[in-house]
Amino acid sequence: MPGHFVKKVVKQVFKKGDEVVQTAAKKAAKSTPKPPPRVLPKAEYSGKAGGHKGFGRFKADMAVRTDQRKGLQKPQFRGDDGRLNYHQFNGKKNSQLRDLNDKQQEVLNRDQKGKLQTKREVRGSFLEDKPQVVDVDSHHITPVKSLAFLFDGLDEFEARKLINYFEKKGVYIGNDPRNAKHLSQPDHTSVHNEYVKKSLLKYNHASLKGMSMKDRLKFAKVMVDEIKQANEIVAKYNSPAMTSKEFAESYDRVTRPELAGYE
Repeated sequence: MPGHFVKKVVKQVFKKGDEVVQTAAKKAAKSTPKPPPRVLPKAEYSGKAGGHKGFGRFKADMAVRTDQRKGLQKPQFRGDDGRLNYHQFNGKKNSQLRDLNDKQQEVLNRDQKGKLQTKREVRGSFLEDKPQVVDVDSHHITPVKSLAFLFDGLDEFEARKLINYFEKKGVYIGNDPRNAKHLSQPDHTSVHNEYVKKSLLKYNHASLKGMSMKDRLKFAKVMVDEIKQANEIVAKYNSPAMTSKEFAESYDRVTRPELAGYE
């Protein structure tokens, strides 16, 4: 009898403990503010007071910025045409929605390095095939910053010759839509961490300003090799990973004495 009583008490204690834990979890869930939705119907936005959480009013905009500082992302709005828009307010102009791609393309257009590496006839079209999905980045397969040293000091006519050289080798550069690959944000970060921070396609090359086109093409050839190797690694492993052997080969290639100016 005493043993049966002890088991009953213990069972009740554990049951009570489970109830306490469950109750605490429910309270915590209620007290933790939910992040703003990532995508909302465009109808929920209004440039006047009364839109979603008062979007369009300065105080609401400041609240969104506070959310962003906490690591929360500002919601985007999907229009009837299926395209993503985001809310823009800078404290000067009236609050408005902007097509996400249009705004990002404006940023690309302002980058003079990317502009110089892009043929005039394809400028402004880098994002034309970007899927309208939240948290997808448009990655430059051949990074603009990686080739900037090759174009230093060139005018548009000279730059076109260099662009043509890459295209003859099957490589598209600059803000050409054929140089775009649309990746999830984690994959985009991984690509840059593997290639840029290690050895392939890195950014910190010495400027070639004042160098002849003939001599620049020697460096361009090395960059073509780097780009193709980077693409082969992704195709082979289906991930932006790099074996120790491939890393060593790349490091050796860019540090050979005859390429001293490459660093």
